[in-house]
Amino acid sequence: MRGKGTHMAEAITATGEPASPSDAPRHGTRRRWLERTWVVTVLVFTLARLLVARATLAERGLNIWVFGIIDLATAFPYALGTARIVEAVVDRDGHALGRWTLVAGASFIAPYCYVAWAGAEEGFPTAVYVVLGVLIAIFGANAIWTVLRNIRTARIERDGESGQIAGNDDGTSLATNPSRS
Repeated sequence: MRGKGTHMAEAITATGEPASPSDAPRHGTRRRWLERTWVVTVLVFTLARLLVARATLAERGLNIWVFGIIDLATAFPYALGTARIVEAVVDRDGHALGRWTLVAGASFIAPYCYVAWAGAEEGFPTAVYVVLGVLIAIFGANAIWTVLRNIRTARIERDGESGQIAGNDDGTSLATNPSRS
């Protein structure tokens, strides 16, 4: 059931009939495969980042073992969280979206917070904080872009697999309401 005042479009089948729950795509297996692939990718990236941190910040006093534990411990929740954000948006599940956004956000920022805290303790030069800020901005923007791209792709796949045509807010299908060019 949708919230009060929501104007979400109802999906219809290619024949113009309202879509029933049985028309929903059977994409659970594909979703899980994509999710697992994403988790492995993030874990590999995390290991690479650990090697870079070891080569650049360990000599400045960063406890590479603590950083590594935090980074590896948060990699899985981050990867799972970003994958589930995509699912929550596609499935229109606001509660799950909020929960997974919190998980992904906290998991993303935790290793950087440790580096900032350790840097204050060890007296890291300003350049380290500038680079840290740039990395947070670049990796954060990339994460947002990737999630948005994955949402778009998942919606296209969902609508294509189920034979549904997205509807307009007024209840008409896009197929019967051509664009005004």
